[in-house]
Amino acid sequence: MTTADWALIISLLSFCVSVAGFVWNVWSKFIFPKAKVQVHFSVNNLIQEWEPEDHQMLVLHATNFGPGEIILHMAIGRARPSYFKKLTHFILNPLHNFPVELDRTLGPFSGGLPKKIQPGESHSAYFVLLHEGLREQPIVDVGFSDTFGRSHWATRKQVAAVRNAVKDAYRKGEAEL
Repeated sequence: MTTADWALIISLLSFCVSVAGFVWNVWSKFIFPKAKVQVHFSVNNLIQEWEPEDHQMLVLHATNFGPGEIILHMAIGRARPSYFKKLTHFILNPLHNFPVELDRTLGPFSGGLPKKIQPGESHSAYFVLLHEGLREQPIVDVGFSDTFGRSHWATRKQVAAVRNAVKDAYRKGEAEL
């Protein structure tokens, strides 16, 4: 092979790499963009002027970081029954008509779900602090699912902190009885 042959082969390979990069950029940015969703799970205080006592609520909060819109379908979770079994999935039922009613849910599609959020927008789902499932089940993940079937999870550190707060609330409630 001569130098001209090597130059032609290298040119063809660089052309193929350039075309592949161009196709990938068009595909990922315009044809099938995936929105980045950040999820937080925490215990928050609800302070109301017309009630003398404060309420603690569990808040599952999602923010869309773009580039496209996303539809949050359901609040979901995963639990690990034991270390050798597969993760089991479950659906969380957010509160309906929050903050007017602090103890009513209409199932998995209450609390404003499904909810379409544009880039830069957010949505929150609220749950009671004394949540039996979060106390009893060995939950490792909590988050939202979207209409494409993707799951967006809060960090496991946040889930562990919320589970500890739920268990503490149950212990305080049992101590008061």
